[in-house]
Amino acid sequence: MQRQKRKRILLIIVALCAWLVWYVKFDGHHSDFDAQQVPANFWGVTFSKKYAEELGLDWREAYIATIDDLGVKNIRLPVYWDDIEPQPGAFDFSDYAWMLKEGEGRDVKFIVNIGRRLPRWPECHQPAWTGALSEAHVDARHLVAAQTAFEYFKEFGSIQYWQLENEYFFPWFGLCPKANPALLQEEIAYIRERDSRPVILTDSGELNSWRKAAQHSDLLGVTMYRVVWSKYFGYVRYPWPAALYRAKAAFAGKDPSNMIVAELQAEPWPSHFQSVTVISPDEAAKSFSLRQFETNAEIARRTGFRQAYFWGAEWWYWMLKQGDASMWEKAREILKTDP
Repeated sequence: MQRQKRKRILLIIVALCAWLVWYVKFDGHHSDFDAQQVPANFWGVTFSKKYAEELGLDWREAYIATIDDLGVKNIRLPVYWDDIEPQPGAFDFSDYAWMLKEGEGRDVKFIVNIGRRLPRWPECHQPAWTGALSEAHVDARHLVAAQTAFEYFKEFGSIQYWQLENEYFFPWFGLCPKANPALLQEEIAYIRERDSRPVILTDSGELNSWRKAAQHSDLLGVTMYRVVWSKYFGYVRYPWPAALYRAKAAFAGKDPSNMIVAELQAEPWPSHFQSVTVISPDEAAKSFSLRQFETNAEIARRTGFRQAYFWGAEWWYWMLKQGDASMWEKAREILKTDP
């Protein structure tokens, strides 16, 4: 018994030493970004119309610059429920149709993300008019909205994948109700009965097991954050190597070819949840810098996953408009490594 205990302790020590060597050599000091080994069609970005507006940008201008100037060819597009159904039963998809049509004309491929829980704070984006409804009634209207959005967008051939909800089984972040697996299954079944394109679900890359999301999805997307801020611990650097993401994929029953990095950190995580528009450059660099940009890209590349979608393109453009082109140019440099 004591012998087995000593063996376990020794294995833990060896694993920690191996991690320390890796961290000092790679993540702690330099990125060693290997542009030559990036697979074709690997890089993409998430583009949030809502977030661009929050940054005070002309979202159309930012969107076109992301496609034309940076040459982005893969976009994950959240379609916010409060945007498309501002009044009960009154749907307006025109802004999102414009983005899809502009992208199609430039050979852009899309992940269209529909549902109630979607990227960007507060995570759930239901219309204000749902506030007077019971949760059961909101669920029913949510399902109708998701189905209506799917019926509208399914004619666009540039859509490669459907993403339903976002980090649905990760309850510790966002102002959202408890997950309703039966409702999610209804959303999934509705699409699968009518369309052959793969369904993506996403999960926290660092803080969840992925197993529930993996069971319900064709492709599994996960987040990849390296430096975050917590009100309990301050800035925290996740030390996980790419191998850990591959191991978690195997544990969840997913081959790397059926995995994507859905949110690859490429913007700061400010302390006290401040807006990126009010923090100083020194504060921004605590969680995201040019070196961190390369490091994050390299770790995503090493996962062997199908694709990786950067998180922060709107901020790069905001920085560019403020007179700092460094992030925009770094993004251009990395994106151009896609063969």
